[in-house]
Amino acid sequence: MTSASGLKLLLVIAPALLAYAFITYIEVRLPLPGKRAPPGSPWPQPRRWQSWPLQRSLDPDTFALSSAAAESCDVVAKALSRYRKLAFLGDSTRRGGGGGGGEERGFSAVVDHGLLPALRVEVAQYQGEQHCGYPQHKDDESYTLNIPEQGDAMLTSRTVWGALRGLETFSQLVHQDPVSKAYLVNVTVIDDIPRFAYRGLLLDSSRHFQPVKVLKQNLSAYSPRHVYSLKDVQDIIEYARLRGIRVIPEIDTPGHTQALGKAFPACYFNGTRGKPDYPNHAAFEMLNPMQDYTYDVMRDIFREIIETFKDKYIHLGMDEVYYSCWESSPEIAEFMQQQGFDAVNQVEQYYVKRTLANVQELGAKYMIWQDPIDNDVNAANDTLVGVWKDTSLDTKMGRWQDYIKPIARKGYQMVLSACWYLNYISYGQDWKKFYQCDPRGFDGTEAEKDLVVGGEACMWGEYVDGTNLIPRLWPRASAVAERLWSSADVNDTDDASFRLDQQRCRMLRRGIPTQPILNGYCGDYEWDLDTPYHID
Repeated sequence: MTSASGLKLLLVIAPALLAYAFITYIEVRLPLPGKRAPPGSPWPQPRRWQSWPLQRSLDPDTFALSSAAAESCDVVAKALSRYRKLAFLGDSTRRGGGGGGGEERGFSAVVDHGLLPALRVEVAQYQGEQHCGYPQHKDDESYTLNIPEQGDAMLTSRTVWGALRGLETFSQLVHQDPVSKAYLVNVTVIDDIPRFAYRGLLLDSSRHFQPVKVLKQNLSAYSPRHVYSLKDVQDIIEYARLRGIRVIPEIDTPGHTQALGKAFPACYFNGTRGKPDYPNHAAFEMLNPMQDYTYDVMRDIFREIIETFKDKYIHLGMDEVYYSCWESSPEIAEFMQQQGFDAVNQVEQYYVKRTLANVQELGAKYMIWQDPIDNDVNAANDTLVGVWKDTSLDTKMGRWQDYIKPIARKGYQMVLSACWYLNYISYGQDWKKFYQCDPRGFDGTEAEKDLVVGGEACMWGEYVDGTNLIPRLWPRASAVAERLWSSADVNDTDDASFRLDQQRCRMLRRGIPTQPILNGYCGDYEWDLDTPYHID
């Protein structure tokens, strides 16, 4: 059992050398570039972050997390309880711990370090449904965090959502000395705010059923049983709310509707309705856009979705509308003649206009994929457009930069997904290409670039289910997260690799099976080395 470095085996068996996170080279002749990050380096990197060598120690038995907001806001109260545990997921905690004395937990006071007794959290706005309800687009997520040389640490934010982001950062700053097992944190000042308001992850639950516990873990064979009950959906929404995560449903029409399309048949073959013409169209993959009944039923569906989900937005899909289905229908041909339409994209325009009006009357805002805009269909001015096409996904497509610019010129706000299809996998460190994709990295004016409000990584489900969803997502999705949170000039993949490795090890400690980014190890935190400490 030899390797390129005999030192690797020594590192495994010598506890004194175990590090918090330690990635190594693929080959000894190929040393890793970049600067190795010190323990307690946060991910994503804060906007402004200054840290000093002086460290404070924390006693997990006496350390206090407090906030006046916890008395009336359950988001804050439950976050304090959750992060009280997450901050101390060290070796001794995972092996035995939980509420014993300091010696049993592995805590040892460090003489040269002043004890940090508490973190006080101050939230300016936290009372009532408006401030402690459900997170919405463009909510303020900024925070400041001060860990001084003496006294308590202080976290301040305008909203509870900013407090959640600050608590996550604080939990990452805390690290454990590999020898003494003392919990330490550097004297630090952070002033942080995300670069983009929209930072999303799309999970496809249509092609494979994704178990609720896997969906919830990600937020921290079809049969009648493979459906989400109303209680399941409400449980996921509440689980996400307490973590400051928005849940936006996508109901894709008029395409991708094989099951629903049976009620609204629109496709013909050789004059027979409901017959496939492979590979041009399936039997029922498109809704019938000329029937009022189509819009009445969809309105009822949208109403139920909007009442159940608490976000102001609903995603309406509208991608991959294959005209061959509609062109096969003599009824639609007659409808086009009656309406004075001379092109099929006018049928799509008709469907888009009526559908957006339906949703608007129900009081919701809407997102769609870029396809209608590409087809010269005019959507409402307030439509949020998802840009997903890129030559990396299909060689018949152009670059995403070539698609996003004309959409920007039309004045639509946009969310980029094109370079973050995480279901596409390749050997090696593909996270680097995700990290280097900037949503505003296209040839446009500053005003046009400002129309890009964020991005969304996608995990489509053709080859993904509950068995492989989490490790395929993470830490690759973390690369997208930093690109959407941190400043544009935080873009060095060599330096980022060390912090990303730390983040990967943190996730392992939290019970999340996260795949490695390179050779290396996570101290005593390797997956399934012992029962993972998972915090709900």
